[in-house]
Amino acid sequence: MVRPEVVDYLRTHLGAFSEHDLRRQLLEEGVAEVDFDDSLAVARGNPKPAATLTKAKSAPPDRRKAMMLAAALGSVVLLILGLTMLMAPAKTASPDGAASAAAGSTGESAFIGHAGWVVRLPANYVAMSQFNDAAKTDEVVHFCPRGTDPTNFIDEEMFGQLGIVRVEVAPSDFPQNPTGVAQLSRRIASKLSGDKFTTEPFSIGTFTGVKVHVLSPFPRVEAYLLGRNQLYFFYAGQEDEVWRAIVLSLRDSQSEN
Repeated sequence: MVRPEVVDYLRTHLGAFSEHDLRRQLLEEGVAEVDFDDSLAVARGNPKPAATLTKAKSAPPDRRKAMMLAAALGSVVLLILGLTMLMAPAKTASPDGAASAAAGSTGESAFIGHAGWVVRLPANYVAMSQFNDAAKTDEVVHFCPRGTDPTNFIDEEMFGQLGIVRVEVAPSDFPQNPTGVAQLSRRIASKLSGDKFTTEPFSIGTFTGVKVHVLSPFPRVEAYLLGRNQLYFFYAGQEDEVWRAIVLSLRDSQSEN
Protein backbone atom coordinates (compact mmCIF):
# COMPACT_ATOMS: atom_id res chain seq x y z
CA MET A 1 0.00 0.00 0.00
CA VAL A 2 1.24 3.49 -0.87
CA ARG A 3 1.73 5.60 2.25
CA PRO A 4 1.90 9.32 1.43
CA GLU A 5 4.13 10.23 4.37
CA VAL A 6 6.61 7.51 3.36
CA VAL A 7 6.57 8.79 -0.23
CA ASP A 8 7.39 12.31 0.99
CA TYR A 9 10.14 10.99 3.23
CA LEU A 10 11.71 8.99 0.39
CA ARG A 11 11.54 11.89 -2.08
CA THR A 12 13.39 14.03 0.44
CA HIS A 13 16.17 11.59 1.29
CA LEU A 14 16.73 9.31 -1.73
CA GLY A 15 19.42 11.65 -3.01
CA ALA A 16 21.41 11.52 0.23
CA PHE A 17 20.97 7.89 1.33
CA SER A 18 20.89 4.54 -0.41
CA GLU A 19 17.66 2.59 -0.88
CA HIS A 20 19.05 -0.13 1.40
CA ASP A 21 19.74 2.39 4.16
CA LEU A 22 16.29 3.96 3.96
CA ARG A 23 14.55 0.60 3.73
CA ARG A 24 16.22 -0.70 6.88
CA GLN A 25 15.53 2.51 8.80
CA LEU A 26 11.81 2.48 7.96
CA LEU A 27 11.40 -1.25 8.53
CA GLU A 28 12.89 -0.81 11.99
CA GLU A 29 10.27 1.87 12.67
CA GLY A 30 7.32 -0.35 11.72
CA VAL A 31 6.80 0.33 8.00
CA ALA A 32 5.85 -2.90 6.21
CA GLU A 33 8.17 -3.96 3.38
CA VAL A 34 5.33 -4.05 0.84
CA ASP A 35 4.35 -0.50 1.86
CA PHE A 36 7.97 0.59 1.43
CA ASP A 37 8.15 -0.95 -2.08
CA ASP A 38 4.86 0.64 -3.18
CA SER A 39 5.83 4.03 -1.76
CA LEU A 40 9.31 3.80 -3.30
CA ALA A 41 7.78 3.26 -6.74
CA VAL A 42 5.71 6.43 -6.35
CA ALA A 43 8.67 8.41 -5.01
CA ARG A 44 10.68 7.44 -8.11
CA GLY A 45 7.93 8.58 -10.48
CA ASN A 46 5.98 5.35 -11.00
CA PRO A 47 2.73 6.15 -9.13
CA LYS A 48 0.10 3.61 -8.18
CA PRO A 49 -3.59 4.11 -9.08
CA ALA A 50 -5.46 6.82 -7.20
CA ALA A 51 -7.58 4.18 -5.44
CA THR A 52 -4.50 2.94 -3.63
CA LEU A 53 -3.76 6.41 -2.27
CA THR A 54 -7.36 6.76 -1.13
CA LYS A 55 -7.05 3.59 0.91
CA ALA A 56 -3.94 4.94 2.56
CA LYS A 57 -5.65 8.18 3.57
CA SER A 58 -8.60 6.29 5.07
CA ALA A 59 -6.45 3.97 7.16
CA PRO A 60 -7.70 3.20 10.67
CA PRO A 61 -6.43 5.28 13.62
CA ASP A 62 -3.71 2.80 14.65
CA ARG A 63 -2.29 2.78 11.15
CA ARG A 64 -2.35 6.61 11.01
CA LYS A 65 -0.27 6.69 14.20
CA ALA A 66 2.31 4.49 12.52
CA MET A 67 2.29 6.86 9.53
CA MET A 68 2.97 9.84 11.76
CA LEU A 69 5.86 7.99 13.41
CA ALA A 70 7.45 7.23 10.07
CA ALA A 71 7.07 10.85 8.96
CA ALA A 72 8.87 12.02 12.08
CA LEU A 73 11.97 10.10 10.99
CA GLY A 74 12.81 12.88 8.55
CA SER A 75 14.31 15.10 11.23
CA VAL A 76 16.32 12.18 12.62
CA VAL A 77 17.99 11.46 9.30
CA LEU A 78 19.05 15.10 9.00
CA LEU A 79 20.95 14.73 12.27
CA ILE A 80 22.88 11.77 10.94
CA LEU A 81 24.25 13.89 8.09
CA GLY A 82 26.26 15.92 10.56
CA LEU A 83 27.65 12.81 12.27
CA THR A 84 28.37 10.60 9.29
CA MET A 85 30.06 12.78 6.67
CA LEU A 86 33.09 10.47 6.78
CA MET A 87 31.03 7.28 6.93
CA ALA A 88 29.57 5.04 4.27
CA PRO A 89 25.83 5.71 3.83
CA ALA A 90 24.68 2.09 4.05
CA LYS A 91 24.10 0.29 7.36
CA THR A 92 25.20 -3.21 8.30
CA ALA A 93 24.02 -5.61 10.96
CA SER A 94 26.62 -6.64 13.51
CA PRO A 95 27.20 -10.39 13.95
CA ASP A 96 26.50 -10.28 17.68
CA GLY A 97 23.05 -8.75 17.25
CA ALA A 98 23.96 -5.26 18.45
CA ALA A 99 22.37 -2.23 16.87
CA SER A 100 24.94 -0.26 14.89
CA ALA A 101 25.33 1.80 11.74
CA ALA A 102 27.82 1.09 8.98
CA ALA A 103 31.37 2.19 9.66
CA GLY A 104 33.26 4.25 7.13
CA SER A 105 37.00 4.31 6.52
CA THR A 106 37.60 5.54 10.07
CA GLY A 107 35.68 2.63 11.58
CA GLU A 108 33.29 5.00 13.34
CA SER A 109 29.51 4.68 13.18
CA ALA A 110 26.35 6.46 14.31
CA PHE A 111 23.61 5.19 16.61
CA ILE A 112 20.05 6.56 16.49
CA GLY A 113 18.08 6.40 19.72
CA HIS A 114 14.38 5.58 19.75
CA ALA A 115 13.38 9.18 20.57
CA GLY A 116 15.45 10.59 17.71
CA TRP A 117 18.73 11.40 19.45
CA VAL A 118 22.04 10.48 17.84
CA VAL A 119 25.57 9.74 19.05
CA ARG A 120 28.75 8.75 17.25
CA LEU A 121 30.48 5.49 18.21
CA PRO A 122 34.24 4.93 18.15
CA ALA A 123 35.74 2.33 15.86
CA ASN A 124 34.77 -1.27 16.71
CA TYR A 125 32.02 -0.13 19.10
CA VAL A 126 28.41 -1.30 18.95
CA ALA A 127 25.24 -0.37 20.82
CA MET A 128 22.84 -2.69 22.64
CA SER A 129 19.46 -1.13 23.40
CA GLN A 130 16.54 -2.12 25.61
CA PHE A 131 13.58 -0.41 27.26
CA ASN A 132 12.49 -0.18 30.88
CA ASP A 133 8.82 0.24 29.94
CA ALA A 134 6.33 -1.20 27.49
CA ALA A 135 5.66 2.24 25.98
CA LYS A 136 9.34 2.52 24.98
CA THR A 137 9.81 5.94 26.54
CA ASP A 138 12.68 4.90 28.86
CA GLU A 139 15.56 3.59 26.74
CA VAL A 140 18.81 2.16 28.10
CA VAL A 141 21.70 1.70 25.67
CA HIS A 142 25.09 0.14 26.40
CA PHE A 143 27.94 1.16 24.10
CA CYS A 144 30.76 -1.38 24.18
CA PRO A 145 33.55 -2.97 22.13
CA ARG A 146 32.23 -5.47 19.60
CA GLY A 147 31.99 -8.94 21.14
CA THR A 148 31.42 -7.75 24.73
CA ASP A 149 29.41 -10.24 26.80
CA PRO A 150 26.12 -8.49 27.76
CA THR A 151 26.23 -10.14 31.19
CA ASN A 152 29.01 -7.65 31.98
CA PHE A 153 26.44 -4.86 31.92
CA ILE A 154 25.29 -5.96 35.37
CA ASP A 155 28.61 -5.20 37.07
CA GLU A 156 28.99 -1.41 36.92
CA GLU A 157 32.36 -1.59 38.68
CA MET A 158 33.77 -3.29 35.55
CA PHE A 159 32.65 -0.59 33.10
CA GLY A 160 35.97 1.28 33.19
CA GLN A 161 38.04 -1.85 32.64
CA LEU A 162 35.82 -3.10 29.79
CA GLY A 163 35.29 0.27 28.10
CA ILE A 164 31.51 0.24 28.56
CA VAL A 165 29.46 3.46 28.44
CA ARG A 166 25.76 3.42 29.31
CA VAL A 167 23.10 6.02 28.64
CA GLU A 168 19.53 6.11 29.88
CA VAL A 169 17.16 8.43 28.01
CA ALA A 170 13.75 9.13 29.49
CA PRO A 171 11.18 11.95 29.55
CA SER A 172 12.47 14.84 31.65
CA ASP A 173 10.57 16.55 34.46
CA PHE A 174 13.14 19.39 34.59
CA PRO A 175 12.88 22.59 32.52
CA GLN A 176 15.76 23.16 30.11
CA ASN A 177 17.06 26.27 31.88
CA PRO A 178 19.20 27.23 34.93
CA THR A 179 16.30 26.48 37.27
CA GLY A 180 16.04 22.99 35.85
CA VAL A 181 19.79 22.42 36.24
CA ALA A 182 19.60 23.56 39.88
CA GLN A 183 16.72 21.15 40.54
CA LEU A 184 18.64 18.38 38.79
CA SER A 185 21.75 19.07 40.90
CA ARG A 186 19.76 18.73 44.12
CA ARG A 187 18.30 15.42 42.99
CA ILE A 188 21.76 14.11 42.08
CA ALA A 189 23.13 15.10 45.50
CA SER A 190 20.25 13.26 47.16
CA LYS A 191 20.77 10.20 44.98
CA LEU A 192 24.51 10.05 45.77
CA SER A 193 24.11 10.72 49.47
CA GLY A 194 26.76 8.70 51.26
CA ASP A 195 29.13 8.59 48.27
CA LYS A 196 32.19 10.81 47.91
CA PHE A 197 31.85 12.86 44.73
CA THR A 198 32.45 16.19 43.00
CA THR A 199 30.17 18.00 40.56
CA GLU A 200 30.63 20.65 37.89
CA PRO A 201 28.41 22.35 35.30
CA PHE A 202 28.38 20.52 32.00
CA SER A 203 27.01 21.49 28.60
CA ILE A 204 27.05 20.23 25.01
CA GLY A 205 25.62 22.63 22.45
CA THR A 206 22.07 23.39 23.58
CA PHE A 207 22.21 20.73 26.31
CA THR A 208 22.95 21.88 29.85
CA GLY A 209 23.44 19.77 32.93
CA VAL A 210 25.87 18.39 35.48
CA LYS A 211 28.94 16.16 35.35
CA VAL A 212 29.76 14.06 38.42
CA HIS A 213 33.00 12.33 39.33
CA VAL A 214 32.32 9.72 42.01
CA LEU A 215 35.41 8.81 44.05
CA SER A 216 33.97 6.18 46.36
CA PRO A 217 32.73 3.54 47.01
CA PHE A 218 34.12 2.90 43.48
CA PRO A 219 35.31 5.41 40.83
CA ARG A 220 32.98 6.34 37.99
CA VAL A 221 31.82 9.33 35.95
CA GLU A 222 28.22 10.37 35.41
CA ALA A 223 26.78 13.08 33.17
CA TYR A 224 23.23 14.39 33.27
CA LEU A 225 22.07 16.49 30.31
CA LEU A 226 18.74 18.22 29.83
CA GLY A 227 17.14 18.22 26.39
CA ARG A 228 13.88 19.91 25.53
CA ASN A 229 11.88 16.79 26.36
CA GLN A 230 14.43 14.18 27.47
CA LEU A 231 16.90 13.67 30.31
CA TYR A 232 20.14 11.97 29.25
CA PHE A 233 22.08 10.10 31.95
CA PHE A 234 25.51 8.87 30.82
CA TYR A 235 27.44 6.46 33.05
CA ALA A 236 30.97 5.10 32.67
CA GLY A 237 33.90 3.90 34.74
CA GLN A 238 36.13 6.79 33.71
CA GLU A 239 36.22 9.95 31.61
CA ASP A 240 38.46 8.78 28.78
CA GLU A 241 38.58 9.25 25.00
CA VAL A 242 35.78 6.73 24.42
CA TRP A 243 33.51 8.48 26.94
CA ARG A 244 34.21 11.89 25.41
CA ALA A 245 33.75 10.63 21.83
CA ILE A 246 30.29 9.29 22.64
CA VAL A 247 28.96 11.88 25.07
CA LEU A 248 30.25 14.98 23.28
CA SER A 249 28.70 13.82 19.99
CA LEU A 250 25.15 13.84 21.40
CA ARG A 251 22.61 15.51 19.10
CA ASP A 252 18.82 15.75 19.37
CA SER A 253 16.61 17.38 16.74
CA GLN A 254 13.96 18.35 19.31
CA SER A 255 16.48 20.28 21.40
CA GLU A 256 18.24 21.94 18.45
CA ASN A 257 15.22 23.18 16.49
